[in-house]
Amino acid sequence: MELAFISTLETAEHGRGTYHLFTVPEHVSSVLSDLPVLKGGFQSIKCRATVGESSWNTSVFPSGEQYILLIAKKWVAAESLIIGEPIEVTLTIE
Repeated sequence: MELAFISTLETAEHGRGTYHLFTVPEHVSSVLSDLPVLKGGFQSIKCRATVGESSWNTSVFPSGEQYILLIAKKWVAAESLIIGEPIEVTLTIE
């Protein structure tokens, strides 16, 4: 299953440093929460994320009523992403 959406790149300060992330919109988060998949630690859902030409294996994590997708600095740099700019993100769930 592929789920595509537009989100803005955000940053969050936590403990050891700054994290880059996307908030998954509510309509996509509700689809994720209803999936009959085996959830991992922290109720995460394993997926493959694609932003631009970059793809990587990762997980999305619940945060309140929505999910978040963390993105490594190397992918931010590889895709020349700008904080606050709308970006198309695709999640592939198997």
